[in-house]
Amino acid sequence: MNNFNKIFVAIDFSPPSDEALRQAHLRAEASSAHLAVCHIVPNELRSDLLFPQITKVAALQIPLELAQISEAVATRVTEVTGRTEKQFELIVDDGAPHAVILSHAEEWAADLVVMGSHGEHGTGEALLGSVTNSVLRHAHCPVLIVRPGERSPNIVAGTDFSDPSLPAVRAAANEAERTGGKLTVVHSLDLIWAAASYPALAFGGAPFNVSAEQIEELQGIAQERLEQSLSKAEVKGEALVTTGPAGAALVNVANEEKSELIVVGTTGRSGLRRALLGSVAEFVARHSPCSVLVVRQHPE
Repeated sequence: MNNFNKIFVAIDFSPPSDEALRQAHLRAEASSAHLAVCHIVPNELRSDLLFPQITKVAALQIPLELAQISEAVATRVTEVTGRTEKQFELIVDDGAPHAVILSHAEEWAADLVVMGSHGEHGTGEALLGSVTNSVLRHAHCPVLIVRPGERSPNIVAGTDFSDPSLPAVRAAANEAERTGGKLTVVHSLDLIWAAASYPALAFGGAPFNVSAEQIEELQGIAQERLEQSLSKAEVKGEALVTTGPAGAALVNVANEEKSELIVVGTTGRSGLRRALLGSVAEFVARHSPCSVLVVRQHPE
């Protein structure tokens, strides 16, 4: 099972955050993990250099407001999860939500951050809230983006055989064990560069002109390598090779199997370089029909 011992969920009283809270509670309950519930009151006046007197007035009001909001948050947690106040840690603060969420999650040493997507319809940009997007880009640990919906317990994971994808495949295997669903591990051949990516085949010619026979041979090689990788990692799951951009392939497979979760890997960074989220992870986070778990591999 996943070793998520400290689960940190950020809520804002919206329906998507209620679902994030519910799922964080169920995960914590199943693994006897500690649960922290965080709510941030937006406060852009905290450091107003143009009108410092307004900042001082606001500062006098904030403690009273936070005390009232803390009561409301605790009540909401009990309503959604049934937990008493002694069964979770309550974190209520003010400031820029994404920055304060990140700060508290790291200070609390969370090993999983759970957030709602705030996406119900519209374009890919609209499917991911700005706060969730920022936390996803900068978090020090895995982030679970929760999307509601009745789906199967199946899990989809992507791999390109690189090091950052390995922790994601292992995490996906743990998720499949937790849900009792089928695990499908996907490797997608992007044929724009596929021929150049397998130089041992020495097809010759431009990689944009790959014959059906060459595609079939590439798929066979990738299938064998994928199955070997899963066997070596002792991961039980279906190995599936597709063609096309990896992000779209993962979304398509999740749609076809009505999966409840896609797991993708990305390389973790320190400082400002944490913002460099992988393009596949970002695409999946924006376009997935289901929840998404983004697992970081931190460099030594």
